[in-house]
Amino acid sequence: MPTFNKKIDKITIDIISGSMYSLNFLRNMSVAIFDQKIQDITVREFHAQWLKKSKYTEHSVPYCLGSILGFLYCGILLSKEQWYDLLPGDCIKDAPAEWGLADVIYNSPKKPAPTIKDTIRRMRNALGHGNISINVPHDLDYRKDEFEFEKRTAVKFYDMNPRDSSDVFEIEISIEGLSMLVKKFHAIAYQEIIKDTGGV
Repeated sequence: MPTFNKKIDKITIDIISGSMYSLNFLRNMSVAIFDQKIQDITVREFHAQWLKKSKYTEHSVPYCLGSILGFLYCGILLSKEQWYDLLPGDCIKDAPAEWGLADVIYNSPKKPAPTIKDTIRRMRNALGHGNISINVPHDLDYRKDEFEFEKRTAVKFYDMNPRDSSDVFEIEISIEGLSMLVKKFHAIAYQEIIKDTGGV
């Protein structure tokens, strides 16, 4: 019989559920856009009808941890191995602001000055093994800042080298920073792929 960490498993189930509901919302929105029988309605009205139909009341916003984690898995884990060779060797302490690494908290005893390339590779390892945790503050106030969720919610990645248990890497980064990191990584890979395929 497998053993479960109920607290971690509950968060994981919530993330997976959120991802499914976000995808369902987009699916229904797509149907509504192209269905000529559906009259024009406001986004708020559509959302209220979708909530009622889906019987989903726990998290009422489709933009949730499930959709965000899906973005991270695609942006970091799905990336091809050779894309990592395109990443700069700059230390993350000196990384330009567009990388989203300005305010990260990290621990890397074997490599006290990890590069952008090392950092993203180790984040990929952590994602692949499910070694992440998410801290969502309980005092978020969207009235002050509509982007407070992204700025203050942090994802912590943990990676341990299987050949050397003393070689650990931990980093905590906001969702806002992660979004910037993935976009920058994608932009570099995209430019290289377009160059190699003649713009196709």
